[in-house]
Amino acid sequence: METQSLMTSRTSIRSEQENVSSVEDEFEGRVALVTGAAGAGIGQAVARRLAAGGATVVVTDIHEARTQEVTESIARDYDTRVLGYAMDVADRKRVDEVVASVKEEAGPIRVLVNNAAINIMGDIFDYDPEDFERVLAVDLTACWYLAMVTGRHMKEAGGGSIVNIGSIAGDRGSAAFEPPYGIAKGGSQALTRGLAKAGGPFNIRCNELAVGLVAETHWTQMHPEMLDELLPDVPLGRHATPADVAEAVAFLASDRAAFVTGDIMNLSGGFFFRG
Repeated sequence: METQSLMTSRTSIRSEQENVSSVEDEFEGRVALVTGAAGAGIGQAVARRLAAGGATVVVTDIHEARTQEVTESIARDYDTRVLGYAMDVADRKRVDEVVASVKEEAGPIRVLVNNAAINIMGDIFDYDPEDFERVLAVDLTACWYLAMVTGRHMKEAGGGSIVNIGSIAGDRGSAAFEPPYGIAKGGSQALTRGLAKAGGPFNIRCNELAVGLVAETHWTQMHPEMLDELLPDVPLGRHATPADVAEAVAFLASDRAAFVTGDIMNLSGGFFFRG
C-alpha cells in the first residue's frame, strides 16, 4: 500500500509538472483582445503574458502612437501575431469597427480583457456631472458593450473567456471620494456575474479581479504617497505588480480555470480585509 501510495504521489507530481510546462502554449490558436494595453502598467503586462502563452494578441488603447509602439515591441519579443488598434472603449462605432476587423484578419475573439479605466477623484456632493458620466462610460458601460460584441464571436467559436479588471473600490464604499469609479467597479461585479450566468450555456466564462493598489502604474505614479501610506495595511508586505495581475488574468482566461465563472477574485495581498 505504501509503494502504491508513493507511485500515485509521483504520478501526480509528474502530471502537475507536465501541466506547468504546457502553459507556454496554452493560448495557441486563440485571439485575445486587451483594452488599455499600451500603457506601462497592467494592460501591457497582460498583453505580454498572453503573447507568451501563444495567443494572437490585439493591443487596443486610446493613444494611437503608443498603441503602435507597444504592438511592435510585443511582436518583436514574442513568437506570435500581434495586432494594434487605437480605440476609445466608450466609442461604440469604433469598437464595432475594431472587433469586425479583428475577426476578418485573425478570426473570432476568444479572450477579452476589460482593463481600460479612468478615475477622477472628487467630493460626491460636489462632482462634475460630465466627469461622472465619462468615468461610468469607460469603466462600466464599455465593459458591457465589449463583452456583448465579442461574446457573439465566442458563441460562434464554441466558447471563450472574459476577464474584467475590477477593484476593491467596488466593495469598500470608496464612492465617497471617487464617486463614479467606486460605483462603476461595484457595477462591474454585478455585470461579471450576469455575464457568467448568460454565457454559461455557451461555454463563455466571465470572472473579475478585485485589485488593490498596483505599483508601476500611471495611477500610483501620480499618487506615490499612497503606496507608502497604505503599505502597513497589506498583510503580504508589498503592493501588487502588473506581472501579478497579468498572471492572475492568464489563469482565469485559460483552461486551467475551465470550471471557474462568475468569480470575483481578490488580488490585494490581503489589503481588502483591513479594518
